[in-house]
Amino acid sequence: MYILGISAYYHDSAAAIIKDDEILSAVQEERFTRKKHDPSFPSNAVRFCLSNEGIAVDELDAVVFYDKPLLKFERLLETYYAFAPKGFNSFSSAIPVWIKEKLMLKKLILDELSSIGSFDKNKIKLLFPEHHLSHAGSAFFPSPFYESAILTIDGVGEWATASICHGEGNKIKIIKELKFPHSVGLLYTAFTYYLGFKVNSGEYKLMGLAPYGDPQSDRVEKYIDIIKKELVHINDDGSIWLNQDYFDYATGLRMVNENKWRHLEMVQ
Repeated sequence: MYILGISAYYHDSAAAIIKDDEILSAVQEERFTRKKHDPSFPSNAVRFCLSNEGIAVDELDAVVFYDKPLLKFERLLETYYAFAPKGFNSFSSAIPVWIKEKLMLKKLILDELSSIGSFDKNKIKLLFPEHHLSHAGSAFFPSPFYESAILTIDGVGEWATASICHGEGNKIKIIKELKFPHSVGLLYTAFTYYLGFKVNSGEYKLMGLAPYGDPQSDRVEKYIDIIKKELVHINDDGSIWLNQDYFDYATGLRMVNENKWRHLEMVQ
């Protein structure tokens, strides 16, 4: 059984092919286009994976996209509704893109695959697993373990921003999830953004700068106290709650409310 996996339309598009339980080929689109973090459909990556194994599109048993677009659209609508009328500018810019493109993702993917090779659109199986299930699968299934606890943490998938799963054999069960807008990944990205780096690109720079800090400094303790008091509450089970007064990513066009964050600088 040949399965083609596709990640696209956000950042770092890529494609991979597996046969039964073996990864045959995997590559990012940016390696061909030379565009860093290329988000476009990974046509070149798909062609490479197919040609590398000597198969055609119509020989694929399934094509898998990395999340559920309709569930993500549900989160978008419910979030804007919950924060209304705040976020109208973001809503008016996001919804047309969803209606024209992202809600038609199945057709878009099939059309892109048609440009690579001919196949019967009625016979090909197109699957959309949940975002964090895709993350969990990419970690657990290639691992040497038959059974494992799986922790996933990122910005946001559909609703989930982190998950705890149980993997056993060829199955993964989601045990618990942290839901949007509360997110460890988005908190990290908020700091990345506020320090002047690019979202979904500069986070590694922030990580690289961390060793240059002095964890014993009195200023560090002050910042930790302010963050825990104003920005984030850490629950007993390890989950977090983010004070949305300081963030703008849920309905706005920026990661943070910069006026509020400047106030935090003055407090310390």
